[in-house]
Amino acid sequence: MATVDTRTHGLTEEEHETYAKDGFFIRPKAYDTDEIDALRNRIEDLVELIETSDVLPEKQKQAILKRNVGTEATSGPASLNSITRLHRFSALVRSHIRDPRRLDAVTQIVGSDLFCPNDLYFFKPPGTGRPIAWHQDSWYFRNTYVSSIGDAIEQASIGTYLALDDADEENGCLWVIPGSHHLGIIDHSQVESDKYLLQKRVTVSDEMEERAIPVEVPKGALVFFNNALLHRSTPNRSDRFRRAYIVHYMKATIQHTRNRQWTPEGTEHWGTNEMYICGVPGTVQTTPEKESMNWDNALGRTLTEDDIRIKRVTI
Repeated sequence: MATVDTRTHGLTEEEHETYAKDGFFIRPKAYDTDEIDALRNRIEDLVELIETSDVLPEKQKQAILKRNVGTEATSGPASLNSITRLHRFSALVRSHIRDPRRLDAVTQIVGSDLFCPNDLYFFKPPGTGRPIAWHQDSWYFRNTYVSSIGDAIEQASIGTYLALDDADEENGCLWVIPGSHHLGIIDHSQVESDKYLLQKRVTVSDEMEERAIPVEVPKGALVFFNNALLHRSTPNRSDRFRRAYIVHYMKATIQHTRNRQWTPEGTEHWGTNEMYICGVPGTVQTTPEKESMNWDNALGRTLTEDDIRIKRVTI
């Protein structure tokens, strides 16, 4: 059982008050440049490994790498919108998810028994990047997860956003409506346009739109946000990337509804969609770390059949 000491990077009184009032807070210098560059370089190396793999069928590559509509690039980071569930492939990524700079604050807000329901790496290449309409992550989570002890999903989970580039209005930074998490989960409707990345949205009033603010943060900043906070992002109109790594955390008391997360065909042997974090493992089953895949070890060569299957360990 992993434990977390919250004394080093725990919440300040101001952060606690800001999170309760606004639904988010920012740590502008959570990671230094070398750490961010190491993570970005590793992800780009993994992208090349996946794209050039002979053992991954095209369907499986598409299940990992989400292509960026509207770009002329056909491979590499400039051709991509996002990667989902990186934790299934990389030990380095899993170490980031368990980093005390995230967990010390998360455990104080959510609890000491945690798992990760999803992690996402966004590329948002220069001059492209589809916008995302106003939405709540908790609306999506509600369809998949429910608390066995009655906690609302937005109280039993939290999101974190790590800036891998400087993010500003020009390159498509996040926008939030401070305090909107107090509204609880709002019904989402279909987006009537194919230009948006997500096809569901919340229609906000003019008054709420006027309260929206851009979350402009430097490279290395870490944003903690309530999953019921209304947020969106705009297209990247600059000549710079706006990369970010998002990790969601949930209490171990969460369990699946009947609508479990969809597992792409052919990826069932890659381990669970969810990842164990710390504390006593809960109702959602996760792949043990000792059985998790580590495609980092395949960098410099090509993936083998053995690399892309979780290794069951018998005692």
